[in-house]
Amino acid sequence: MKNFLRILGHFEELAVGGLLLLLAVGTTVQVCTRYFLGLTFDWFEEGSRYLVVFATFAGAGMAVKYGAHFSMEAATQYAPPRLAAAMRMLAGLISAAVMLVVAWYGWEQTRLLARYGMTTASLGLPMWVAYLPIPVFGAGIALRFAAQAWKQGRIALGLDSGERD
Repeated sequence: MKNFLRILGHFEELAVGGLLLLLAVGTTVQVCTRYFLGLTFDWFEEGSRYLVVFATFAGAGMAVKYGAHFSMEAATQYAPPRLAAAMRMLAGLISAAVMLVVAWYGWEQTRLLARYGMTTASLGLPMWVAYLPIPVFGAGIALRFAAQAWKQGRIALGLDSGERD
């Protein structure tokens, strides 16, 4: 499981970095061609929208990995360590369950779009490709939350001290 999460982390970081670089370069080219040459690319705006969705879901997985998501720590801050770990485990399990639901319905939507053969307006890209990051990265985020819940559960049961990462 640790190896899978490590590989997933590398994929997420490469995806987010590459997509943000692609968006920055593409936006620069789009602005320069619009103002200096009077040319606009209709497909770029649509493509950038889908790239932002892709980068958002990949980045959300990275945020779980680094603990960067918003969390309420007022209750766990003053609780005994094992109780705080149990509360964090419960939060991780609930978050994993929610992301599994998102991934499941994202997969169902992706399958429907693939079956109907819809394409995007400007790019002509199959619409299911634009929706694919939702189930793929949603499942990855759920895995990360489940792994955190497992770690916190071990601390809550006194099987692990929580010292190492």
